[in-house]
Amino acid sequence: MATDSSQPLRVEVEAVDGVRIVRPSGEVDIASVVVLQEALNRLLDDGATRLVVNLEGLDYLDSTGIGCVTAARRRARDLGGDVVLVCTRERVLRLFKITGLDQVFSICASGTEALAKLKGN
Repeated sequence: MATDSSQPLRVEVEAVDGVRIVRPSGEVDIASVVVLQEALNRLLDDGATRLVVNLEGLDYLDSTGIGCVTAARRRARDLGGDVVLVCTRERVLRLFKITGLDQVFSICASGTEALAKLKGN
């Protein structure tokens, strides 16, 4: 009997200096993206427009996940804020490079760097 080795998606959120730090962990794909999407939408609905999305805990991210964070960034910017990413995982970074979104997002190597970027907003 085959077993499913994929990790369910979990999303943790914390507040630091008026910035919300979103930490998804596991896998973001078409089946699980709604978990991340709901978390980001809930924050934006509640008025949190400065978000750090820390992708370090992800084992997998597909195009639906990229679409989700891109939509959150667009909405945050429309509301006067921004979304900054934390990512050093080459497999995930490659997706942003292939799509050209590495030129759109601020992608930082640490949470400290990402917070510093958002404090200017």
